[in-house]
Amino acid sequence: MKTVSVFGQFTLGLRHYAGAFSFIRQNGLRHWYGVALVGTLAIMLGVREVFSVGSERASAWLMQAIQTAWGNEPTEWIVQGIEGTAEGLLWLLTLWLQFKFTKFIVLVALSPVFALATDAVAKMIRSEQRAFLEQDWRRLLIRGMRSAVLLVLLEFALSIALFACCVALPFFVPALGILTLIFPWLSGLLSIWFYGAASLDYAWEQLGLGASAGLRASWKYRGLALGIGLPFFAAMTIPVLGFVTGPLFGGLLCLVAGLTVVSQLQEEQ
Repeated sequence: MKTVSVFGQFTLGLRHYAGAFSFIRQNGLRHWYGVALVGTLAIMLGVREVFSVGSERASAWLMQAIQTAWGNEPTEWIVQGIEGTAEGLLWLLTLWLQFKFTKFIVLVALSPVFALATDAVAKMIRSEQRAFLEQDWRRLLIRGMRSAVLLVLLEFALSIALFACCVALPFFVPALGILTLIFPWLSGLLSIWFYGAASLDYAWEQLGLGASAGLRASWKYRGLALGIGLPFFAAMTIPVLGFVTGPLFGGLLCLVAGLTVVSQLQEEQ
């Protein structure tokens, strides 16, 4: 594809995201908003329940382990302090994991919706250009789920390592507290790239790239991934409504943006 600077890719991604609204309207694809919304609401209810149950069980196990180890010691106030701190960290970790990984759970569960939407958008693009190959939506469905799982595992590993280095480690070594201050920025940047990579994956599939090759392409065009992922990230951080607006305005619109921008770059090659 055409070579563009990282900053140029970033601005290009933002422009195509803005253009996704009109693309959907002009091509009669607005019904996909409703389809994505219904699926998102159903999935989010299940996700919240799973995280709630998991957090309660983890908290009970942790408190029992602490009491078993320290309960009979004379320093009872230390035990209470450790319990309170551990509960706070566990709650923070649970909330953080829910925020970071809900998007990928939605992407996996909504793969049938996104596969069909990708097929519809790609047909509109193919009617004017020949950048994309004809694809079977069933293949897109399987590819979407496989790629989403790959991205989940990769971000999970990187995020846990980042959390350990920037939050857990400074808890025991206060001199490293500066790492805690930059943690939100690093974590946010990581999430933005993964948002963009997940959205671009459907476009890479249209070019015939496999899951691993698509991941490498998203890194090669990391500016593009960041430009498309930023609106997704912003939609996910809207208070209260983020778990709905994120998958809806992030998943669907970023998918369209990824398809249109990759098509443009391919045509300009």
